[in-house]
Amino acid sequence: MIKLQIKLISPGCADGHYIIKAKGFILAVLNWGNKNGCLEDWGAFAYVPIDPVGNGDFCFCGLRGIPKEATHVCVRCFFPDFSSYEDVIFAIPEKYLNNNFCISKYSHKFSILTDLHLSSKPWRIKQALGATKNEIIFLLGDSTNDGLMEQFELFEECIDEVVPEKIFFPVIGNHDVLHAIDSGGCENYAEFQRHMLTMAARNGLSILHNEDSLAYSVQIENIDIIGLQSVISGRKFSFPEGKQILWLNEHLRLQQKSSMHLVLCHASLLAHNPNRNTGNPYLGKNKMLQEVIDNYENIIFLSGHTHMSPNTQAGNLDIDNVRHNIYVDCGSVVDTNITKDNGIMPNDWNDGCITEITIGENEIEVCISSIKTGTKFPRGYYCLNLKNLTPATKSHQYKVT
Repeated sequence: MIKLQIKLISPGCADGHYIIKAKGFILAVLNWGNKNGCLEDWGAFAYVPIDPVGNGDFCFCGLRGIPKEATHVCVRCFFPDFSSYEDVIFAIPEKYLNNNFCISKYSHKFSILTDLHLSSKPWRIKQALGATKNEIIFLLGDSTNDGLMEQFELFEECIDEVVPEKIFFPVIGNHDVLHAIDSGGCENYAEFQRHMLTMAARNGLSILHNEDSLAYSVQIENIDIIGLQSVISGRKFSFPEGKQILWLNEHLRLQQKSSMHLVLCHASLLAHNPNRNTGNPYLGKNKMLQEVIDNYENIIFLSGHTHMSPNTQAGNLDIDNVRHNIYVDCGSVVDTNITKDNGIMPNDWNDGCITEITIGENEIEVCISSIKTGTKFPRGYYCLNLKNLTPATKSHQYKVT
């Protein structure tokens, strides 16, 4: 007989312990479901080894959300030879269901692509562009692999062919820059950005540019979008002379009436990367930039560069719940990285991914899915109400076992 005990921490949040009793089996796979079985379009959130006595235990952490349509956990237990299995469903305790999470009526939706690394074959870029669901797309850097003009031109051709009606806001990545220090570096990317922002302006959006860099901002109703230039010639992560960070500080000071600030930057800040918060930072002037961000509230800092899978145990979202600031590492369109210490896992957890983010008045929903199959990753799903965040919900406080 198969049994599952579910011990969760707070309503709508998947964090907690899932304790399995399944004598005679070797592996349990956990999916979100309803009374009829597994939810369509969602992948598994855990692969749990069963010991010889029949015990298995999984600890979910990182503030992942329970999908609104999920009422049960589906458990598929495999016999030792993997030739057959048994399926059982267990109801999620009613007080932990995600019934009350609701994005306010006047919400904004954005698609995020990062680390596409276009070289000469455009199929993956077309696949990724075709998978976007929203009118506005953020490109978080490394759109090309070598920073060559022909690669940017090919990227623009892909946009014209697949999603000519959509609006793009790019930022520079280290691979969008010519490698040689004396090669002019960022000029090919600068032309690409000018073209993308010109197209956005033709759709009625007003772009404000920073005179000292490629940084820019745009206001979409009550959402303040800020694109940072974090790479200079030679592919060095640096904000030239700190002027851009001073500009950012002044911009945020003047735009405090905005309900949310979206900061687009290719690389993450060291203190708020769940998978790498020690060692040397990626960004030059990392400390200076973090201090500016910490002066303000309601910031969503979106980054790429790491190629880290959302299916890692720690996840790819971190919260400063004092200031209501959220940091999201958005993975990559190329295959993502996931270490073997995550235990048993399916091949698609390495798939390149797309991030969709919905922003309400006080609510944030993040859903990350596979570029190849469209499967939603439960480990890449977050639903957060900013008013309800407390220090107890800090993601790194939960120990993964």
